[in-house]
Amino acid sequence: MSSALSRRRFLGGSMALAAGAAAGSFLTACGGGDSGGDTEINALLITGGDRYPAYWEKVTSAFKAQTGITVTYDLLQFTPLTSKEITLAAARSTQYDVYSTHTAQIGAFFPHFEPLNNHFDAADLADFFPVAIQYMTNPANGELAAIPRNMDSRTQYYRRDLYEAAGVQPAKTWEELVTVGQQLTSGGQFGLVLPGQGDPAQRQFADFLWQAGGDWLDQNNNVTFNSPAGVEALTFYRDLIQEHRITPSDVVTYQWNENSAGFTNGTCAAVFDWPGAYASFGDPALSTVSDTFATAPMPSHATSASCAISHGLAINKYSRNKDAAAQFLKFTVTPDALVDQYAEFKNYPSRMSTADQVIGQAQGMEQQWLSDLRTTIENGKEWPKVPGFDKVSTVVQTAVQNALSDQMSPQAALDAAAAECTRILQQSGALR
Repeated sequence: MSSALSRRRFLGGSMALAAGAAAGSFLTACGGGDSGGDTEINALLITGGDRYPAYWEKVTSAFKAQTGITVTYDLLQFTPLTSKEITLAAARSTQYDVYSTHTAQIGAFFPHFEPLNNHFDAADLADFFPVAIQYMTNPANGELAAIPRNMDSRTQYYRRDLYEAAGVQPAKTWEELVTVGQQLTSGGQFGLVLPGQGDPAQRQFADFLWQAGGDWLDQNNNVTFNSPAGVEALTFYRDLIQEHRITPSDVVTYQWNENSAGFTNGTCAAVFDWPGAYASFGDPALSTVSDTFATAPMPSHATSASCAISHGLAINKYSRNKDAAAQFLKFTVTPDALVDQYAEFKNYPSRMSTADQVIGQAQGMEQQWLSDLRTTIENGKEWPKVPGFDKVSTVVQTAVQNALSDQMSPQAALDAAAAECTRILQQSGALR
């Protein structure tokens, strides 16, 4: 779907009830009946494909039918959504009551999101994956800034047919990733595809950094990503492309869409991708490998750590309809709503009890994939939540790109980024 802003206004009364009835089991499971009232809230919500408009229509119609509250909303894709929210937050805008958000960027919004501690009780919050709650909580004051809607961690997807023909198993270590990749690279076929540009490249570097035993900052917020572990991680990342040549040479220009396409078009034998990819990879209309892919855990090195991040919803601190907004947030993270979201997009539930339910109902490869993802999520890591880190991640993106394209050595690229990031953290007050 285009990243252009798309306006969708829904009518109340009988039309909303009819739309809610059309939502089927989701509405039934969440309860029915208009509670009256003419409250309206505005939301800026995430989209990411052609099915999202219908999904949000179903959710808001069901919510209207249950509560009588109308949700008028706009849809934006992830990057323009975040940029718009930064602008609105800086202006203390009251335009929206509810924002879609993400753990990777939430540090920039801590001053602008309404604390949710008083809207969700401790027993309810205990059902969400701890890593999601931890990274959506402001470490400065312990206030929960957003509620997680789904978990995001990556899985190793691979071509079962090609691996079986070559007599190899999916890689469990960095060394095996190279060896297996080399065996499956020939004649225009590549063993692996990776993103190599922008925020996706920074996220891939983060996984390698953690797997090498490194981290972004120490306990005093001093930069450590240019440590020997960081240099090892970026060197390995570069060498997959430039030395071992098990990826297409132009992956230095790839972001998430190109990364996924390298697998679905049959060019590459393996990819690290998100939960939503499970649905698209298995869809014959979208994928040439729908009947021939399988999944495995991410390869490990010194550790097996990988990112565990989450999409969520937050209340604008400057909203005039906070109670109604809180009702909407609660509605979107009920167990039934999370099951419906999984059925629609294969989005991993943010509640542990719901994840157990989904895993228990799945079969075969899907059940194993879900179980592997749960292990990754439970042991996952995230980016530091300190002032200025949103700027730090942007600087590191450039450093990673410079190393992957052989414009700078990994050590030089990371050292230059570390010097700039130290200044950023000092100016933001995170480092003294």
